[in-house]
Formats: sequence, C-alpha cells, structure tokens
Amino acid sequence: ISQALKEQTKENHQQLEAVVVRQIKSIRSQQDYLRLLTKFYGYYFPLEQRFDTQLNDTIVPFYSKRKKSGLLLNDLRSLQADHAIPGLASDIPRIDSRARALGSFYVLEGSGQGGDIVADMLYKYAQLEPAHTSFFRVYGEEKKTMWLSFVGELNKMDDSENFRNQLVEAANETFSKFRDWMQKD
Repeated sequence: ISQALKEQTKENHQQLEAVVVRQIKSIRSQQDYLRLLTKFYGYYFPLEQRFDTQLNDTIVPFYSKRKKSGLLLNDLRSLQADHAIPGLASDIPRIDSRARALGSFYVLEGSGQGGDIVADMLYKYAQLEPAHTSFFRVYGEEKKTMWLSFVGELNKMDDSENFRNQLVEAANETFSKFRDWMQKD
C-alpha cells in the first residue's frame, strides 16, 4: 500500500516540496523562521484535531507520540513568540474515515523524514540553535524506526479498492491544500 501511495501522490508531493524548500532556503533570521513555524502550526494543529476522531495508538503505533503541533508551539515559545496566536487553516482535507485519516497522516508523518537536513540548514543560515528546531528533529535517533513502524502498519491495512482510493485521495488533497496554505500571505 505504501509504495502505491508514494507513486500516486508523487506529483503533489513534489509541488509541495518545491514551495516548502524555497521558503526554508530563504530563511535568514529568526523572524523568517517564526513565519515558517507559524504556517506549519496553522496547518498541522487543525489536521491533528481531526486525526484524533479516527486514529489512536492501536491503529497507528505510538500515535500520541507522533503529534507535532506541540513541538511547533515549543519551538515558537523557545523564540519568545508565545504572544502571537498563529492563524489556523480552515481549508484542510476532509477526514471522515480511517482511510482518509491515514492518507492525510502519511503526508505529515513523511514530512519529518528530511528534518535533520532542514535543521542543519537553519543552524547555518539563520543562526538557530537545537532548542529552536524540535519540530524538525522529531524522533531524533528513532526517526527511521518510527517511519518504518507507521509504514509497516499501513501496509497491513485493508487492501480494498475503496480503502486505497480514499487513502490516495486524502494524501493528494493534504499535499495540495498544504501547498496552497504555505503560499498564502
């Protein structure tokens, strides 16, 4: 399932990645970084709220440990940005089934795979410290293990056409709506 999901979302994945990488490469100050964190939080938080209606630690191993909006808030606070309440995205994917939740969750969970590279770029170009990049350093040494445990469970799921269609549709919608959110001023 995970391989099919990767192949069928490749175009939307690449489009989002291009937008996010361009924004990350342009960060030269803490203020630039705060804008990026605020955008991420604004998308992650409402999605994680919806995931909670469909997912739990039984369905996704260590689900409760995988939530990232708290890490984003920690990073914002580490930069003394707790006075501003980030705006939240309202145009987020529909999460009304386990398959749709898993498809959308796949996008957010997968986004952490390049976090170490991003954190290193932020140290170099924006003079940030590790305390400011917990979101990008999610799972630390356990990053690969956490990804493989998620993908392993995903591959054991219902392999019906309906399940796969919902999974892929939600993942593509998550990529495209995240891209649109990141491009808003």
